[in-house]
Amino acid sequence: MRRRDFLKALPPAAAMTAVPRLLGARIKITDIRIVRLRTIKEVGTFEGFMGPGDTNTVRIGGGSVIEVHTDQGLVGIGPAIDPVQLPALRAQLIGRDPFGLQLLVANLREVTGMGAARRLAAAGSPPPAPGLSISAAAGRGGPLSADRAFSSVEIALWDIIGKASNQPLYRLWGPAKDRVAPYASQARLGTPEERAELAVQLKSEGWRAIKYRSHFQTMKEDIRLVEVARKAVGDDIDIMCDANQATNGYLTPTVMWDFRRAVETARAYQQLNVYWLEEPLRRYDFDHLAELNRLIEMPIAGGEGNRGLHEFRWLLEKGCFDIVQPEVQLEGPLELRKIAVLAESMDKLIVPHVGDGSVATICNLHLVASWPNAPYIEIFHDLPMDLYSNGFAIFEEPPVLDKNGYFPLPEKPGLGVSINKDLILPA
Repeated sequence: MRRRDFLKALPPAAAMTAVPRLLGARIKITDIRIVRLRTIKEVGTFEGFMGPGDTNTVRIGGGSVIEVHTDQGLVGIGPAIDPVQLPALRAQLIGRDPFGLQLLVANLREVTGMGAARRLAAAGSPPPAPGLSISAAAGRGGPLSADRAFSSVEIALWDIIGKASNQPLYRLWGPAKDRVAPYASQARLGTPEERAELAVQLKSEGWRAIKYRSHFQTMKEDIRLVEVARKAVGDDIDIMCDANQATNGYLTPTVMWDFRRAVETARAYQQLNVYWLEEPLRRYDFDHLAELNRLIEMPIAGGEGNRGLHEFRWLLEKGCFDIVQPEVQLEGPLELRKIAVLAESMDKLIVPHVGDGSVATICNLHLVASWPNAPYIEIFHDLPMDLYSNGFAIFEEPPVLDKNGYFPLPEKPGLGVSINKDLILPA
């Protein structure tokens, strides 16, 4: 069959994405752009779980994404970045082939990641302040802090690779499953009775798991929240608890735990059939984390702020966690896939951090589907107003929870989603 006849026989989308590879031509990156998105609606505000002054505005849509353009018409999308990074990113990427991913990401890490922070420090300038991967002020879809833009670009490059190969990413990475179970990650405290009532509603909607914040002033209150919720929903739904104690100074929970409170809370949660306790101590307190994990049968989880494959190997070898939670917007998919294999080799689980409904969450969906040791994906879903559909509203044909409590994987090439064109603001 002649090449021309073969291409005519392909479905239109497949023909378009197959052309670059079939012709043997290299795909070249031509531009990187920031695309701002219209906010559909502001739903309201609530006080967050980090104490007084932590006010969160709930929006539907909004934020921004990046687009990486190529000379073959393929466009990859990634989470938002700080505009100050555009010149450095363009200098590194324009004219390059996105399939050269390993070298491109290594160079980007040095130019925009921690290598850049080290150079600034050596020159006497303050490095980028450590912080959340998503700006708290910007909300969902806010820009990555200045030292982490490489991960956003890497996600966009993977999107291009999937589109050029005409395969969704989870199939390129080797699928372990074609649907993923989310847990409803809660941001508010509320009263135990209110949370229990909402847990019953979540269960009726098909959710298989809920995560609460253990942020009350007293241990007694932290435990009672789970007691009331467990009584309301029974044992056929998983409950996780997040103490958020692994701070670096940029987050300040309402109360900091000592080792005794961590142990006693964990023992009580274990009796209540809690699925995991997350970040019960400082993230670099490896010795106490390992000792806590030795004393408790319930899984201990953490790692959303830890950096690099070497650090995850260290904390796993020391026995700190049963479940590691690396952050895709800190490390990028390449690094997370290595961490997943490392965890699997030690019979540990991986559940990546961030479920804000951004492009990064879609990337996590594909990653989790490709890992046999990933039981859940985090999704922010906190009734009555902070719904997972708020973040996903930026996409055409976004993922939708089915009646059995799973997200089916997107089957279109790459990330499998596209930005709703009606929300794109003029440049």
